[in-house]
Amino acid sequence: MKYRVNDTLTLCKGRTVFIEKDLTASGKKFDTSDVDLVIRNAVVIGADSVYIADIAITDGRISAIGGADDKVCRQIDAEGLVLTAGRVRTVNGGLDPYMLEELLFSGVSTLTFDSQPGDNDIKMMLEHPLNYCVFFDGKQHDTDVLLHHVGDVAVGRIADLFLWKCERFNIAPEKIIKYGRCIYDRSLTDRKDVIYALSYDTSHRPARSASVFFTSHNDLNGYFGGLYKTEHTMIELDTNK
Repeated sequence: MKYRVNDTLTLCKGRTVFIEKDLTASGKKFDTSDVDLVIRNAVVIGADSVYIADIAITDGRISAIGGADDKVCRQIDAEGLVLTAGRVRTVNGGLDPYMLEELLFSGVSTLTFDSQPGDNDIKMMLEHPLNYCVFFDGKQHDTDVLLHHVGDVAVGRIADLFLWKCERFNIAPEKIIKYGRCIYDRSLTDRKDVIYALSYDTSHRPARSASVFFTSHNDLNGYFGGLYKTEHTMIELDTNK
């Protein structure tokens, strides 16, 4: 189904959204020569508005939003689908595999913790392509700085994106884009246990895990960082803000 400006979409549980603008028709097109992936014609539910747009992804982050040119590139046709950024959730207590799977498939991409996760939790986290905000330095940190990296469809944010049909919104995604790579596609399988482990990126370099670890300066340069940063993307949060 093709959506247009001024259409009202009815999502599951009776929620409605109104398409305010179409950025693909705004005139100047962005260049796709050096992008890794373009998502075309998605209805984007952003932090402040709902609009139709093409989304460019480069090196795991959103690099452009608007209208894409017609050059040949890797792309996903999202016409008729709703696109959201992965949400952030705080975990209270321990983890279990079923909970992590359900969070991912309900549109959550990043977890923070109200207490230090144990060794078993860490092992479990490494098996699921979510992002994790983990501190081991014994300090209390304001994790609002996470929102500079995730939680919205905006240029510069990590490309953790979910594509939905309206009737399955926040219940069963059609596609999951994690750190710029499609790790799940319902058109190929609806099994939640099938997550694609892509071993190479678009430049034919060995690809890192789709998980991102957010942590403090001390942890990044200490034991935790030394253990995981060769295989996982690790981002130091400015915890002084």
